[in-house]
Amino acid sequence: MKDPTTGPTPEELEIAYNQAATKNIRVKILLLTNPNNPLGTIYSADTIKKSIDWARGKKIHTIVDEIYALSVHDSHDQSFQSVTKILNNHLGNDVHFLWALSKDFGSSGFRVGVLYTQNQVLNDALGNLNIFSSVSHPMQAVVASLLDDDEFIDEFLETSRTLLKLSKSIVTNALDGMDIPYINAQAGIFLYCDFSSLLPEDSFDGEAKLASLIQNEARVVMTPGESQRDEKPGQFRICYAWVTPEVLQFAMGRLKLLTSDIRGNGWENLQSKTYYKF
Repeated sequence: MKDPTTGPTPEELEIAYNQAATKNIRVKILLLTNPNNPLGTIYSADTIKKSIDWARGKKIHTIVDEIYALSVHDSHDQSFQSVTKILNNHLGNDVHFLWALSKDFGSSGFRVGVLYTQNQVLNDALGNLNIFSSVSHPMQAVVASLLDDDEFIDEFLETSRTLLKLSKSIVTNALDGMDIPYINAQAGIFLYCDFSSLLPEDSFDGEAKLASLIQNEARVVMTPGESQRDEKPGQFRICYAWVTPEVLQFAMGRLKLLTSDIRGNGWENLQSKTYYKF
């Protein structure tokens, strides 16, 4: 895509569709993640609507994953709109909505997710499958009580936004100090960063070497861009919501030391092997 932060255009979707056809791949579903993972950006209502219109023109279904919908950092930011609102709840048989408690409520252990669809055939099929993966009755009672408590949810989400912004600022301040470019996330728990200037070579092998160095010598784990199908080596996703702000400060301090070492001495003459002792 020309600009992944704003989402695909119909023209870009058409190009991808045709490329798949040349590989004898029959495209059946368009998957949109909004807010985006790993970029943390929000697609406009117009982008979502045009993407769905394109998919309908091809007679394929659209799944919209909104698992970070309640983790928009600024409570005054109204740019995010659910697909249910964009389509005025007229999803038809070909648009399906996904959400879960795992991200917005930090409750991945609950194993509770939601599929909202108006396709009765799909509903019936999943109803048959649910016998093997249904949510237990006690957990259903817990979740029902949780979602019914509007006061708690409002307070929880406001606290979550505050903490997310704090942790994000720790990372962005450190990256600014290291002169590492990044995409300024509006939502979610990640920052997508460009560490390509530190690669020993401009390739995904170089990216793997940098990831290994960061993990083994600085004891910091970041997700390489190759695993997220990025075409440019050197892109990494940093999750800033997994640890406390204090631990995050230490991690970014180690990363800064390693970055300075690579830039100052080059890969062949790295001075320190004890970044993790910082």
